[in-house]
Amino acid sequence: MRFKIISLGCPKNLVESEYITANLESRGDILSDQCDAIIINTCAFITDAVKESVETILEEKINREGKKKKLIVTGCLVERYGEKLRELLPEVDLFVGRNFYNEIGTLIDKNGFFQKKGNFSESFPRRILTTKPTAYLKIQEGCDNRCSYCTVPDIRGSLQSRNIESIGEEFEWLLAEGFKEINIIGQDITSYGKRDGRSLEELLSYLLKIKGDYFLRLLYMHPRGITKDLLNMITSEDRIIKYMDIPIQHSEDRILDLMDRNYDKNDLVSLFKNIREAMPDALLRTTVIVGFPGETQDEFSNLCDFIKEWEFDMLGAFMYSKEEGTKASKFKGHLRKGVKRERHNTIMAIQKDISKNRLKKLINRNMKVVVEGKEGGYMAGRLITQAPDIDGMAFIKGTCNIGEIIEGKIVKTLDYDVIVEV
Repeated sequence: MRFKIISLGCPKNLVESEYITANLESRGDILSDQCDAIIINTCAFITDAVKESVETILEEKINREGKKKKLIVTGCLVERYGEKLRELLPEVDLFVGRNFYNEIGTLIDKNGFFQKKGNFSESFPRRILTTKPTAYLKIQEGCDNRCSYCTVPDIRGSLQSRNIESIGEEFEWLLAEGFKEINIIGQDITSYGKRDGRSLEELLSYLLKIKGDYFLRLLYMHPRGITKDLLNMITSEDRIIKYMDIPIQHSEDRILDLMDRNYDKNDLVSLFKNIREAMPDALLRTTVIVGFPGETQDEFSNLCDFIKEWEFDMLGAFMYSKEEGTKASKFKGHLRKGVKRERHNTIMAIQKDISKNRLKKLINRNMKVVVEGKEGGYMAGRLITQAPDIDGMAFIKGTCNIGEIIEGKIVKTLDYDVIVEV
């Protein structure tokens, strides 16, 4: 069988698509655009992601008209909506829940719906679908934080941490395969091992004992989980990229309390002071939610002031999405979409100026550059302090090869991107 796989949503989904691909290839199936089966690994954590998933399914249905191709849907859409999908999307031949990934090859020969709740387990090895030198390493599944707006615990379950030894085995395999920028991911990696008496610091110590020419990036760190020991480890270890991805969601205590974030504004101020003092050159990234139920104009203005004060290098903003089954969906004071859109646009205009000014400070500095491909007349990639897919780009002047991590001098900066000479 020839198959193609479309992976929507976050890097965690991409890793699961890599497990699915490896599982199918192990039985002789071939990954190809000229295919007999189309697998769509869906995202469903907010309404916009659900829409994208459904639109992709319908688009692929149109593309296969008159052709004998199976349409298979997996991932979070299946976990969130279950058997309802059979009636809503009759054009789909097969729905596969996340706990059936190891059996997907056998199930493709059948039609129907296969889902069960339980502990999802990765089926290492993987077929890496990213371009060298970049790969993802997923260390956990699910989440125990239970933020009032979030569907993830209902979709992906409670926190399950992989054991350190299996992560280490997969890490060494990635290095042997030639991947040098390893992005450690999970819903909240600072919660790693909490149910088992282990910690992210313990895992990192284990991985850093493995010799090699590599860099680790830590993605998605909950503000409450960043300990002094973790901060000291990031500060002192050259192989950990100085990239602090810390979603704050808001700055105001009343909203943070409604969100069930379990920290307050003073906690954030203390954390960011410590980071700026320990690592003045660290890239600081965050995400915020605007238009949360009951958010006043003053609270929004204070959030804007907080962003201006701390000058995050990179920031993503989401308009609050009312999601069925969440605690926040039952709150009073839901705001009109126009208000949310206006606040989103205001935040992003503020951030554009901040990012532009922060990047200007890098001119004439030498930094490591990840070479990824071509863009127009340039080789292109990103600074090592820019994460794949979500941050800016680096346009590269000079001779270099795709897959390298090389030294370059920043000669010009744009709003979010840079031009580098190597």
